[in-house]
Amino acid sequence: MTGRHLAERVFRRAASATLLAFSVLSILAPVPLSVAAAPAANAVSAPVAASSPLTISLTTISPTVAVPRAPITITGVVRNGGRVPIASPVARALLGQRSLTSRQAVSAWADSSSDQTPSDQSPSDPPPADPPLADVARASLGKILAPGSATKFTITIPATAISHRESFAVLPLRVEIVGTTPTTQTTQAPERGDVHTFLPALATIKAYEPLSVAWLVPLTLDPDPALHGMNSPARNAAWANTLGPGSRLDRLIQGTEGAQVTWAIDPAILGPRQPSRDADTTGGPSPKPSASVSSTPGTTATPDPVAEATTALSRRLKAAAPRHTLWALPYADPDFSALSVLAPGNPVLTALISRPSTLVAALGPARTDIAWPVEGTLTPKSEAELQRAFGAPRMSAAVTSASTLAGRNGSSGDASRKSSTGLPLLAYDEALSRTFARTAAKTDGTLTIQRFLADSMALLGERPGTPDRSLLVAAPRTFAGDPAVLRSFFTAVAKAPWLSTTTTSQLLEASAQTLPEIPDVGTTDSTSPTGSTASPPPGPTPPSGGKPAASDPLRARKSPLTSGRLEAIPGTLSAITGIASILDDAQLFRVRWSDAQYQLVSARWRGRPNDLTAIEAATTAATSAISRSINVAPSSVNFFADKGVLQVTVVNTLAVPIHDVHLTLNPAQPRLRIEQQPGALRIGAKSRTNVPLRVTSIAAGLVPIEAVLTTRNGTPLGQSASVDVRVQPTATWIYWVLGGLAGVVLVLGTYRSLRRGSTRGSRPEAQTPGFDD
Repeated sequence: MTGRHLAERVFRRAASATLLAFSVLSILAPVPLSVAAAPAANAVSAPVAASSPLTISLTTISPTVAVPRAPITITGVVRNGGRVPIASPVARALLGQRSLTSRQAVSAWADSSSDQTPSDQSPSDPPPADPPLADVARASLGKILAPGSATKFTITIPATAISHRESFAVLPLRVEIVGTTPTTQTTQAPERGDVHTFLPALATIKAYEPLSVAWLVPLTLDPDPALHGMNSPARNAAWANTLGPGSRLDRLIQGTEGAQVTWAIDPAILGPRQPSRDADTTGGPSPKPSASVSSTPGTTATPDPVAEATTALSRRLKAAAPRHTLWALPYADPDFSALSVLAPGNPVLTALISRPSTLVAALGPARTDIAWPVEGTLTPKSEAELQRAFGAPRMSAAVTSASTLAGRNGSSGDASRKSSTGLPLLAYDEALSRTFARTAAKTDGTLTIQRFLADSMALLGERPGTPDRSLLVAAPRTFAGDPAVLRSFFTAVAKAPWLSTTTTSQLLEASAQTLPEIPDVGTTDSTSPTGSTASPPPGPTPPSGGKPAASDPLRARKSPLTSGRLEAIPGTLSAITGIASILDDAQLFRVRWSDAQYQLVSARWRGRPNDLTAIEAATTAATSAISRSINVAPSSVNFFADKGVLQVTVVNTLAVPIHDVHLTLNPAQPRLRIEQQPGALRIGAKSRTNVPLRVTSIAAGLVPIEAVLTTRNGTPLGQSASVDVRVQPTATWIYWVLGGLAGVVLVLGTYRSLRRGSTRGSRPEAQTPGFDD
């Protein structure tokens, strides 16, 4: 055996011995297993690495609610994101034996496994102490978990390990993966990754009154400026991304169409109103979408893929409508909160609210009298502004945040409420709504379901024996729930005995029977959501200064609307109408770009000022492109007369004919007078026309004339041009001179004629042959 072969053999044996020792040490590492209700500190007292490479995703917890004599099976996936292998990984479940008794405790436990500060905890507060846990189940995951690899695990908690001493309990649950690496072997600290979740538990005896829960989900457009304007590949792609397969709306409808959910629908998702000859000038939606428009003025009509997509969506929603309560939001889902502050009684908002809803014609009956501001606070002032905007019929109800209303004896309030002015309210629960919004993350679906069940059970514990309690869970405007997670979510909620599904219609009926909010004794504050006091209402999460808590999941970012933007909209709408009035296919242009202006006041643009700027720039470019194509040709003319006809040339460089163009000439000096301005002009495509004008010269000199082109409503076209006219009117003496010259010519002509006649007759050869003298 050569020296090289001997060295390789020794190396292989040494490596094998090292691996064997590594495995033995991993197996002998202390991982105590105890089903008794011993504190978890005894089981997990070893220090945890600052940043663990192990990440855990829970797939299922089945059943989601523990009942007597039923084991709990937990499945999941663990991934090793580090650079070294994890030896002898073990999955285990640690379960609390005492219930979390408050919603704050539920929130603290759920958030304590992340690096973020819990939503109800100040950054300066010390972290909450973990509740006592017991190691109740474990499962080995093999010998090695290689770097970058993942493996599935299953843990079964025996029924005997679950406490059912109380009628209902929210038990904290921690799922851990523990293993060792070469580094942790030397430091005696196991490598650990964990997730915090919950196991709601019920006893055999029922000792509570169920909660009624209703669901409110908005179906609104995505904040994409490319959705608005004339036909183009970019517009088609934007609508496909918004409505097509796999889009946010498509996935949201998939996930909620089988549940008893109220859909609050923005009619804009069915597309803008299609043009017709008898259409109005508001730019609003039409009851029935059409499938043929043209991409640019003058082109041949072609099928519009956007209209086809919106028609398909309309059919889909109509088929699902019988299973849902339908609300029709005002067209474009205007930002009530921003408009009421910037421009109370804004005419654009009033126009959007007062127009007939497309949804009623397309889908059937839908409520149009409920306001849902994107802000969760409803003050008496904003309520009055909403009532004024809604006009007749009046606004019959509004959606607001429950945290802005007074609670009952320190507990969470019901969903069915009434403002201090007597307006029925639907108050959504912020914490439950925030959890519901997390269904967008597919990997966290199980955690989301368990947290919702736990939080709702903790809420039940605030007043377990009170009947007819209600909850409203509302999704934010940007809700993007995953279909699979949503279906599992609603299935789990339907199986929870303490939750009973109801509808928003039933909640509104209950609101009508409740008493108005009674303001606390104190100084009246116009910003107080209930009406009237500067002191904050009691409750589990009291707001500050009458404003909704920062954790409100429905509270959007800052509105990009400004007073300047709102003041510019009427002028832009007038310019769009004017430009459209000169085109033969005016309806399409006017409807599309007017609709884009109305979209500017939508709540979907919160936090997206650049998108509003993009719509404004596109509208300006569209109107300017047509306006710049029509001009008066500059010229210089000599006019040597007292009265006469002056010609001005108007040029149209568009590929389509135009009509109803008005030319106005304004002389800069009184030396020339325009007797009558020309009438409406019609100019062919890519052509020019000469416009005759009757003028009168007053005095000699150079007269610049400003030529202005406008539409019927006064919208300017092109750029003002100047026609320079050199005026030289004639004087009286010229007529005498011309008359004298004419007389001289006449006399000379007569004389010449007579002279020629006499001379010819006297010549002999001029006499006629055959006649005698």
